[in-house]
Amino acid sequence: MTELLNFRNTKWIGTGRKGTPALIRKEIDFTKDTKAEITVACMGTFILTVNGKPVSDELFLPLNTDFEKRYDIPYGDILFNEELAHRLYCPRFDMTKLLHEGRNTLSFYLAPGFYEEYGYGTAKLSWDIAITDKDGNTQHFYPDGTEKYTRYHVKEADVIRGEAHDYTDCAEVWENTVIHEAPDTCYYLQDCPSDRVIRKLTPRYLGNNIWDAGEVMTGYPVIKSNKAQKITVRYSELLDEDGTPDEMHIYGQHTDYITDNEERLLHPDFTWLCFRYFEVIGDCEVTECLVIHSDVDVSSEFECSDDTLNWVRKAYIRTQLANMHCGIPSDCPHTERRGYTGDGQLTCAAAMMQLDARKFYKKWISDICDCQDRKTGHIQYTAPFVPSGGGPGGWGCAIVVVPYEFYKAYRDKSVFDETFGKMLRWFDYMESHSENELVTSDLPGVWCLGDWCAPTQNQLNKMHGMVIPKPFVNTYFFIKSMEYFLEICDITGNTQYKKEISEKIAIKKKAITETYFKAETGDFADNEQGANAFAVDIGLGDERTFSNIVKHYTETKMFDTGIFGTDIVTRVLFERKRADVAFMLLTSKEETSYYNQIQNGATTLLEYWNGVRSQCHPMFGAVTRYLFEYILGIKQEKDSAGYKKVLIAPVCMEYLPEAKGKITTVRGEISVEYNSNEMRITIPENITAEVRLGDAVSELHSGLNIIKR
Repeated sequence: MTELLNFRNTKWIGTGRKGTPALIRKEIDFTKDTKAEITVACMGTFILTVNGKPVSDELFLPLNTDFEKRYDIPYGDILFNEELAHRLYCPRFDMTKLLHEGRNTLSFYLAPGFYEEYGYGTAKLSWDIAITDKDGNTQHFYPDGTEKYTRYHVKEADVIRGEAHDYTDCAEVWENTVIHEAPDTCYYLQDCPSDRVIRKLTPRYLGNNIWDAGEVMTGYPVIKSNKAQKITVRYSELLDEDGTPDEMHIYGQHTDYITDNEERLLHPDFTWLCFRYFEVIGDCEVTECLVIHSDVDVSSEFECSDDTLNWVRKAYIRTQLANMHCGIPSDCPHTERRGYTGDGQLTCAAAMMQLDARKFYKKWISDICDCQDRKTGHIQYTAPFVPSGGGPGGWGCAIVVVPYEFYKAYRDKSVFDETFGKMLRWFDYMESHSENELVTSDLPGVWCLGDWCAPTQNQLNKMHGMVIPKPFVNTYFFIKSMEYFLEICDITGNTQYKKEISEKIAIKKKAITETYFKAETGDFADNEQGANAFAVDIGLGDERTFSNIVKHYTETKMFDTGIFGTDIVTRVLFERKRADVAFMLLTSKEETSYYNQIQNGATTLLEYWNGVRSQCHPMFGAVTRYLFEYILGIKQEKDSAGYKKVLIAPVCMEYLPEAKGKITTVRGEISVEYNSNEMRITIPENITAEVRLGDAVSELHSGLNIIKR
């Protein structure tokens, strides 16, 4: 856990006006041979400059959290009354090099941010300026309530939809700031990567005021103007047939600029946009597009002789990064921007394997803990909490799955200190929402989903296509989470719970079998949308159950599954030595396939197989972990964490002639490359590693291993 701070006893200041971006100034005296740091606590979004220069290249601060308690929140047909925990992360900056002898000006540009978007209150901030002299003596300076504010060129700053700037209305009329009561929350020093400019793209002009960034991205274009005019920019993932922005994929995103005759570079200050195409109305120059997301490095590589697999991996990385902003993994980076626990638990293992995401997910695990109801144990559908849709199983299980996968990736047991008891509370919640030992309900008046975004259409649910029974899926996740929990008991030494949990697992498995298994066919829930794979994954069914999975997908040659089923079907096929069928599905050229997304020009992964709605959802990218675990064959042994024990066992070499890639673990880089002649495997020190080709198993040494085929 990061350093705990105290902003409960400092003054908090703001405008007291909802939706009002403002500039607040503070002057401080500075003497040479001293050091100055500032820690900022902000409910809203801020930019800090010192003598006109930014203190950092970090963007959209602070991180998104469940900031403080809200009241009277509508949630479906009920009024939300759950008891959550709250926190705020406070960034710290070294200002020493920006200060000069004498009087210095600190400018705080304050905007509504997620804090106002989600109905907490009006934006406000506080700070702690620590000035340390050469003898090590430190003085602290806080807001004193005499600060004033003024409106400036940013007139509107909507964190979801965009901004409006007016450079012709910048008269500085200073008003008294409003003193606010200190928020009742927990304050922590930020220890999670912020958003930054990561890449720069050169957009291509298509004519008729339309530009193409070349890929779906998050960030914004930079526009140069040197004349008085109004400039309007609209952003879209897709174009209509007539070459104009597709209204269904704009999501209200826009920026408006009223400029003067000064030469200016224009872009949003307090939010990002998600787009590939953008329309610019005005006499101006588009200079570049800045790709912005959390500063999380890609720590892996993958390339093979199949173009579809190469695309899936690249599209997933691009999509996942586009959905990492302000410390949360979101569902989409435009219309909602919420940390859905279902989407996040599904993709977390793939992200931890391929990205340097340890601090990022450590922070999000705390968000998941905060969003558990202290009274019932219920886990919200989003972390931080925003009234949303989901289900008790595939969403709530994030309290178990994300810490478990975190431990497996990083061998960090401390993650269970905060989550172990909360897992038990969630188990109690799942029991209390069961009928005949199946998880059948969630909160009254809100959605209760099983899987999500399956391609099959039906009269009852034409948009989302779910046929697989919700209680079946939710109980599967309950069982799977309890199986992980048994491992966690051994890891933490809390083995006193194992007997009770094991008995509960047996009862739930029996209920699934009695309710959904058909003895005459060997199928569960008619094997629709991957149902048999859910059952097989928790050890249910007979020999026909898995055979029916193989038969079904061999015949259909494409996925018929939602976000969870796609991952489970793929893994079950790989684990049970039918890599041929898993490979066929991943590379299928049928209607419901990744290949079809390529053919439709996608550069990121889609929310739905058929391409409706969002073009930038990471959920169907969870399968990319299997490119590394099974195609490259880099897999941990079952009793391993932090890649202490590794087995290299590629399973697609018969029909995939070439593949190469690497992952960066806490112990170093593991790389695999193979072709028809040899394998080249690099293993870091302090890892026990073996290679298996067919039935032959041999030990690997640290460094480069070359194996002739």
